Parts: sequence; C-alpha cells; structure tokens
Amino acid sequence: MHEGSNEGFLHAPDGVTLFYREWPAVNPRGAVFIAHGLGEHSGRYAELAGVFNALGLSVRAQDHRGHGRSGGARGSIAQAGDFLRDMKQLFDHFALAQHSTPFLFGHSMGGLIAARFATGGFSPVRGLMLSSPALAIYLSRFQRLLLSVGSALAPGLAVATGLPSNQLSHDEAIQSIAAGDVLNHRKVAPRVVRFMLDAIEHCMADAPALRMPVLLQFAGDDALVDPAGSEAFYARLPQIDKTRHRYEHAYHEIFNEAQPLRGQVQQDLREWIEARLEAEMQPGIRSTEVKAG
Repeated sequence: MHEGSNEGFLHAPDGVTLFYREWPAVNPRGAVFIAHGLGEHSGRYAELAGVFNALGLSVRAQDHRGHGRSGGARGSIAQAGDFLRDMKQLFDHFALAQHSTPFLFGHSMGGLIAARFATGGFSPVRGLMLSSPALAIYLSRFQRLLLSVGSALAPGLAVATGLPSNQLSHDEAIQSIAAGDVLNHRKVAPRVVRFMLDAIEHCMADAPALRMPVLLQFAGDDALVDPAGSEAFYARLPQIDKTRHRYEHAYHEIFNEAQPLRGQVQQDLREWIEARLEAEMQPGIRSTEVKAG
C-alpha cells in the first residue's frame, strides 16, 4: 500500500462539498469504492485499502455528507435520497477515471447504502462486499416513539445516537483511537434513521433480483446492528454467486477486530476477490458458497 492517499472534493448539486480519499494500486487489475459507517470517516480505512492495493485494486473511499471532511450538518441529511445521490456522483466519477466498473464495499450504515445502491441499480457494480451491514437495526418501542416525534417536529436535527462506543472491537487500541478521533461523531437525525428503515425495506424487496457477486461478512456478537438483517438479506439473494461469513464472537467492526480474527476476515476477503477476478477470466463460471466463520 502507498504510504499516503490522494485527496479530493466534488460538489453535490445542492452545493455540499463531498470529500474522498484514493489509494492507487500499481498496475491495477480493477478498483474498489468504499462507503464507511455512521459517525466515522474514510480515513479509518487505510489498512483495508492496503489489502485491496495488494490485490491490484485501486481504492476510493468517500466521506458521507455530515461526516468527516465532507460538508453538511453532522449526522444529518437535507433529503432522504442524499446519501445515494452523493454515492452515485462519487462512484461514477471514480469509474470514469479508472476506465472500469468498480467493486463496492460498505460497512455498517455504509453497507446498507451500498446494498441499496446495488439492489436499486443506481450504477453498474462489479461485485458487492458488505461488512456488518445495517440491514436491521435495534429500535426499542420508546426509540420508535421518539423517532415518530422527531420526524414530525425536527427531522433534520441530529441527536446523540445512544449506541455503545465500547463494542466496536475487542482490540483496545482500536477503541482508544476511535474515541479520540476528532473526525468521528456520535450523532444521527431522524431523517437519517427514516432513510435507513426505508432502505432496509427496499433492499429486502429487491434482493432476489440482484445479479452480481456478493460477499457478506458480519459479526455475530454485534451490539450496533442486528445480524439477523444480514441473514435475512443473504437468504433472499438468488443462488448465483453469493458467499457468507458470520464471525460468531466478533464485535461490529470485523476489519478492526483483534488478531487473529482480523487476519481471518482479511483472508476471507482476499480469497473471494481473487476467485472473482479469476472467474472473470473464464466466462460462464459461477459459484455458490455458504461459509460460517
């Protein structure tokens, strides 16, 4: 992996600045677009970019609006479709620059956005990789009541998420770094939650029609998103080319988990990508795999 990343901005049609980082590969075999989770930013994906670079894949990671170095109110969106429109703008711009169709990787909320981007056919995608995607979220009856009130009175006003901050990873160093990262935040607006609930519904409805390779890697001991959503989404995917890895004792950020689990998660990703790249050299080959980590 390159020591540094390239950085840039695009401007959304509503004027919001959208930040991205790129890690170019030497003699690239393809490209990957990364969508991060709620409250974090693209800079946390440097290690993963190195994994992709070693496979010959150039990488772009965006900062969602309201996150990281992108513009917009923290943890909020102006309209329900903002995340998907922004992703299309940044993804298509990257695809054009790379002269190829990128893979799409998403973690947590970014995994949900990526899944909806793929199932909704917003742009051609070479393959979909999901890390603990937010395909089901924990909401108590009281939280649903607050969501209804907030949606009616102040849909764009971001409030504290209430999500546990000590169950990202079993690696204490990761916990400490995340807690001290000034670009992270712990806010979410009712409009964002509404978008997520609607996106989950549409992903589940459209999953049977998805026609691309899918890798689903997710934590079994996840306090931030409900792994039942990953199981349900996987079950609805067609039997064409799908692979599942459930890491039973892992916390939410599987690519930041303590070793040796982190290494296993990365190796499962490597093997999946290598197999897809090789399969593209042999038209007609498809595989169906079901694996539990």
